[in-house]
Amino acid sequence: MNTSKLKWMDVHWPLIFLVMLIGTLGVYNLHSAAASKEAELYLTQLGWLFGGGFVAVLTMLPDYRLFERVAYIIYALVCVMLVGVLVQGEIAGGAQRWLRLGPVRFQPSELAKIATIICLARYFSTRVPPRGYSLTRLLRPMNPSRPLAVGGLLAMGWDNPWLADPVGSLARAVHSQVEGEAIVMGDHLWLRVGLLVTFTLGTVLAIFMVVRIEQNQALLNPWPPGRRKRLILAIVLPTLVAAGSVVLAWEQPVLTDPTGWLLSYLNAAASPGGRFVELSESMTLRWFFSALAVGYFIAALGVSRFYRGPFVDIVLAPIDLLVLPALLVLVEPDLGTAGIIVLIGMSMIMVVGVKPRSIAVLSVLGFVLAAVGWFGVLKDYQKRRILTFIDPEADLQGAGWNAFQSMIAVGSGRVTGKGHMGGTQTQLSFLPEQHTDFAFSVWAEEMGFVGCTVLLVLYVALLGLGLAIAADARDTYGSLLAVGVSALILWQAVINVGMVIGVAPVVGLTLPLFSYGGSSLLTTMMGFGLLLNVHFRRRGV
Repeated sequence: MNTSKLKWMDVHWPLIFLVMLIGTLGVYNLHSAAASKEAELYLTQLGWLFGGGFVAVLTMLPDYRLFERVAYIIYALVCVMLVGVLVQGEIAGGAQRWLRLGPVRFQPSELAKIATIICLARYFSTRVPPRGYSLTRLLRPMNPSRPLAVGGLLAMGWDNPWLADPVGSLARAVHSQVEGEAIVMGDHLWLRVGLLVTFTLGTVLAIFMVVRIEQNQALLNPWPPGRRKRLILAIVLPTLVAAGSVVLAWEQPVLTDPTGWLLSYLNAAASPGGRFVELSESMTLRWFFSALAVGYFIAALGVSRFYRGPFVDIVLAPIDLLVLPALLVLVEPDLGTAGIIVLIGMSMIMVVGVKPRSIAVLSVLGFVLAAVGWFGVLKDYQKRRILTFIDPEADLQGAGWNAFQSMIAVGSGRVTGKGHMGGTQTQLSFLPEQHTDFAFSVWAEEMGFVGCTVLLVLYVALLGLGLAIAADARDTYGSLLAVGVSALILWQAVINVGMVIGVAPVVGLTLPLFSYGGSSLLTTMMGFGLLLNVHFRRRGV
């Protein structure tokens, strides 16, 4: 690419203006937000802003196709750094998120956002199916790497109580949530009636299919005499037995309220004197899972023998490139950044194209993974944040303090706000993280509804410019890069503003360009450098 032929008039100056304007407003807001704690913090942010501008220029100068060539290398290096955080990272605020290389201290989880964008853009740039991705193509379950991953997870969790004694672990989990309180049993008449209706309709449909199949095969392959009667009898008898069982057990708790019955049983079983108080090592279950993993691996090797394509498609599926950094960030733990990585990746996948049926299945899988994450991944303080979002008044002096004080600050700003340095919630430091996660609440209190509207309009304009650059890009890779950076700005802004005004859980995310934070600001500016790069070379050859 001959960069010398490009003119500086091709630089996207409106984008640069918007970025610098929002960043300057953030420094101005920080002057008030940090006045009661660290009065000079806004100068540090100003230095980060200039440093971020330098990073954006460095990212803009080389042809963005250079990042395409080294995308997998960048992705692998960032994943190694995320593993390094888990091994010897520094702990701050109860989470192990920081990595120190000499005098430099940074968060690799922030770099993971950009690395995921670059890598997914590289992968999908040459793999855009005309009818969109199916779930099988996204997950590629028969890749040999998939059973190896299952085996690795099995080995890591070999002594985990949920694998050694799953029923007992579930009983103790229910007991810890209920904390000895009685579970009220309901009476779900609809369930029993629904079972009978389902049995009846299923039987009628099965008999209808038997008759139709016999009619269709009457000339070509006639059935022997009596086959239809025997098949119908084989359908009707089990149905009558099942329906009779429902009628006989009509008033039993297992049918009147199966969920309440199961929870009550598990709660009683895990209470003192119950059945599942002590762990019962279940080697049979674990070896059964191990045998399944080995069989899975053999089957995957057999399927891969018939594949003719790039080696990377045998090793990795598209969803792997998204899930791996998200999981490494999640176990730090950093729920907010992990969620942003997932949202960025899914936005890019949706742009590439996904079949509607796959979207429905992915939604169901999302609910399943959410349940698994709740019981097996999320820390107690993360659960409290989510529960506080559902019921803000449940713990006003604890987990709900930040969200409650933030809503007070936002509401007290009214139409025009209290003026710079005039916010009482801000100056009296009712918000512990008002210079980072809750910077928008400071702005809302001091600038009011008008100021919030102006700031949000600036973010919408920023998003619009990013999508316009994606639409005008010269190739698929550049377009996906721009989409990924736009998704980064969109989701991080939406979630941050949502948690500030009480419509989203508090997950510890900064507002791009506006909140204090060196790693976050430099990463965001690197993303804008990619946007400028794509626009700068949109007419190149």
